Amino acid sequence: MSIHKIILNNHQYRYTFYKNSHLNAPVGIFLMGNLQEIESVAFFSERFSAHVNLFVVEVPGTGLTEPLPAVFTIQDQASMLLCFIKHMNIEKAHILAFSYATPVALELCLRWSSALTLSMCGGMAGIPSTSRLATMAILGDAIRDRKRFAEEFIKGLTVADGSIPRGKVIARSARQKVLQYSEKQVRCFCENTVRILAYTPSDNIAELNIPCFLFIGQKDPYVTKKNAQQLASLLPNCQFKTVDNADHLVHLEKPDETAELMMHLVKSNYRNNLMIDASNNVL
Repeated sequence: MSIHKIILNNHQYRYTFYKNSHLNAPVGIFLMGNLQEIESVAFFSERFSAHVNLFVVEVPGTGLTEPLPAVFTIQDQASMLLCFIKHMNIEKAHILAFSYATPVALELCLRWSSALTLSMCGGMAGIPSTSRLATMAILGDAIRDRKRFAEEFIKGLTVADGSIPRGKVIARSARQKVLQYSEKQVRCFCENTVRILAYTPSDNIAELNIPCFLFIGQKDPYVTKKNAQQLASLLPNCQFKTVDNADHLVHLEKPDETAELMMHLVKSNYRNNLMIDASNNVL
């Protein structure tokens, strides 16, 4: 995996590209959650690239890029992503997003008419009022007490439930990963958290007519079913699903199912195009 760094309009991006072996494979753009980076999502990138030519992108302020002050909004990050898309001469693409990146992906699709589909894992339309104080407290922990930050952050995303495959092991591993993050990564997390706290979807969100698919872990304590369905209800062409026996770390607890669900719209779109082509050939 070759990872590239570029500067566009004084903002840093990291990205990698997975080439699909099929001549007419579509393009996919994969965006990650807070405290994820290109290297940590390689399993999904490889699975997605079986169906698309895949760009895995860390937009400014995410992954291992430089921290982006929260004076820049989610909408600004979407515009930065659009700048990258134009720089790479991407004509159209399927958009795939995890967690924090879901609002960035939404705002991108509102700005870019060539998005084909939007698939989202663990997304909602901003942080609900019931979670705002807890989120602010985690910000304080991130600055002052790394161990407490790791404990409280992962605690807020997981549930102690024996029905979740390897739940305790995955939560313990996630805490260890958070403890090992650099100061720069923690700063990125803090700025992004402030950014998402201030986020409100753009007024024209109901005009996003492309096929959308949103799914969450059935037992996610952070992105609850109610909050996720609120986002899905804003989108006129959105399917919604919960994954049994999983929480916010659904991608780690159910990686194969997560990969399949993220590709659901991509494969449906491909089948529909084949049917159209076959119909045109008959005519």
